[in-house]
Amino acid sequence: MTKGWLIALLLVAGCVLVGLLWMSQPDAVVEVTSPRTETIRAYIEEQAVTELPHEHLISMPIAGWLEPITLREGDPVREGQVVARLEQDDLRDRVLQAEQRVAVLESRIKETEDHRLEHNALIEAQATVKAIDETVKAAEAKLDASRALRDFASGELDRIKRLVEKSAVTDRELRAAELEYRRAEAQFRSDSLELAALKTIAAVSYIGPKFITDYIDRKSFRLEQLRKELVEAKTQLEIERRNLQRAEIRSPIDGVVLQRYQTRRQFLPAGTPLLTVGRLEEMEVVAEVLTQKAPLIDVGDPVEVFGEGLEKRILPGEVTRVHPAGFKKISSLGVEQQRVKVVIRPETRPPGLGVGFRVYVRILYDEVPNALVVPRTCLFRDEEGGWNVMIVRGGVVRQQAVEVGLLNDEEAQIVSGLSEDDHVLTHPSREIVPGMHVRTVQ
Repeated sequence: MTKGWLIALLLVAGCVLVGLLWMSQPDAVVEVTSPRTETIRAYIEEQAVTELPHEHLISMPIAGWLEPITLREGDPVREGQVVARLEQDDLRDRVLQAEQRVAVLESRIKETEDHRLEHNALIEAQATVKAIDETVKAAEAKLDASRALRDFASGELDRIKRLVEKSAVTDRELRAAELEYRRAEAQFRSDSLELAALKTIAAVSYIGPKFITDYIDRKSFRLEQLRKELVEAKTQLEIERRNLQRAEIRSPIDGVVLQRYQTRRQFLPAGTPLLTVGRLEEMEVVAEVLTQKAPLIDVGDPVEVFGEGLEKRILPGEVTRVHPAGFKKISSLGVEQQRVKVVIRPETRPPGLGVGFRVYVRILYDEVPNALVVPRTCLFRDEEGGWNVMIVRGGVVRQQAVEVGLLNDEEAQIVSGLSEDDHVLTHPSREIVPGMHVRTVQ
């Protein structure tokens, strides 16, 4: 009986020992971390693209034959440097033609302005008219005298005829009177014809001064036309000279060639793009930020620029401009988003960073020094939406409510609820519940 009780007692003791050993084993092994005091920063991280605020497009100034462009992308250029040329032979011919046209018009104007010949002719014509008028007056006086002589001879002939009837005069005197009358009549008719001819000449002579005056007026009108044509010709000459100067196409800035659009010799119309040049030292980084986050960003906020193309370098910079207008964009997942452009100026530009390169930016819009910080992965929300963490005390998991301050993608500021001595689960999950016995690893 004693032996049986002893065996039973040993069995019970063994079971109790096994139970205690089983209860002392932890339910899981968890990774924990302790809150630490440091500066936490709030930031917005986005993809971005490098851009230049000013890209200068060099295009064909006029239509013409373009010579081959030897510059390539990346080649440096200086302000005023000839970067492309047009064939100049035709342009020089146009300048020469325009110069000849100006010279011809100036010569014609000089000739047209000279009225000396016309003025002399007018004076002579007016003098001729005056002389003819005087001759007409003399002819009229002569005709009056001839008329008087004729009338006198006619009267004498009539008187002698009456005396002949009375036999008071001889036939000889009668014939003499008739001869005198015929002589006076002939002279009168001759003077009448002479006066008529002189009046005709006078009438014709009046046309001379008027013709000369009209000719001078026409020359004055033609002179005005020539002067207008000269102004147009000089304007065209200036255009042709400018076009000849434009045949040497120059860079407007000191910079580099960003893009070359034409290479071979060809005829191109005005406005055809040739080159794009810019200043790489003016490079900006442009990020498209969600509009709900944009109000957090201010001009002057510090920025970190990084990416694969920078070989693990982080470029410091700052926000220089936040665009006032947003735009709609469809994400890679097909979600419609409202975004706004944020312009960032990096402090330096690495040699390998070009225009249109994709980078990442971290815009730091707030920070808290000496903050109690835990990894962001430690946090989760309870059923009421409050922030919580899982802590381990005495090997047992406990759920702890916390007040959170600043957050970013990696860390969270704990305002209350934790201390630096606490052990916080770095990755809480549904498998880890309050009350579980766990073994911790840092």
